Amino acid sequence: MITNSREVYCKELKNIHYKNILKYVQNNDDDNLCKYFELLINDLCETDESLNYIDKFLILIAIRMVCINNVLEIETPSKIKNTLNIGDMSKTIIENFSPNTRTINCQKDIKVEIGYPNIISNRDIIFNKIHSIEVSNEKVMFGNLSEKEKDEILSLLPASLSKDTFKEIKKSEIYKEIKLFSYYYEEGEKADFYFSFDSTKNFQLLKSLYTENLNNIYYYEYICISKLHMSLSDFLFNMTPVETVLQVTTLSKEIQEQNKAKSAATNKNQSPTPGLGSPRQ
Repeated sequence: MITNSREVYCKELKNIHYKNILKYVQNNDDDNLCKYFELLINDLCETDESLNYIDKFLILIAIRMVCINNVLEIETPSKIKNTLNIGDMSKTIIENFSPNTRTINCQKDIKVEIGYPNIISNRDIIFNKIHSIEVSNEKVMFGNLSEKEKDEILSLLPASLSKDTFKEIKKSEIYKEIKLFSYYYEEGEKADFYFSFDSTKNFQLLKSLYTENLNNIYYYEYICISKLHMSLSDFLFNMTPVETVLQVTTLSKEIQEQNKAKSAATNKNQSPTPGLGSPRQ
């Protein structure tokens, strides 16, 4: 489910995708992580719908929930751990979504529509919030344009337009923020997290949803190939992260049961150790 009661169909997130994400996270390469999230949505989503920024966020939440797990743990600097249900976040965004788009009539024949950012970004880029520009009744949608194409269009507009647009977008008090969840940052002290027009803040949440120790996936890769006799191709391209964890957990339980049975059989065949309470010979 995405905004405006629409649905999109998505393929599963495979280990190869998750491994790439974790590499970007481990290297603190936020710029390329943003680009990879955009590519991932294009690759995994089967839709002709025009996706806005919130749609993309909802899709990435859903993929995380289904293909990895439904829980997010947040640990504050005070070492307080908060456990959050990811499904509740998605539900809250959908229920409280408002497009919040506005049209600025900068000049007689120029109109600029602004609102939520178009693309996933780790920086709060003002002109990323331009949805369309209409000049003499000819409208150009910014959502699907490259950065180069946007720059070319903006460079043709009057400088005064940039100033007016900048001022309007900065009026953040007119925008409706979505209270996403509450968490404890100190013992007995709660704080609220809002989904808003702040790209940087939203990106940090998205990044935390996909943050895990990269060594974990290398460990699972080793176990699946060496112990479960899978091919590397099957592991990377045919398995989801949650399926991988289930396979490794099942193997671990099986080995534990085998060790218990072996230990019980060994103890049964041993004579009691002589000492107090031992039977007389």
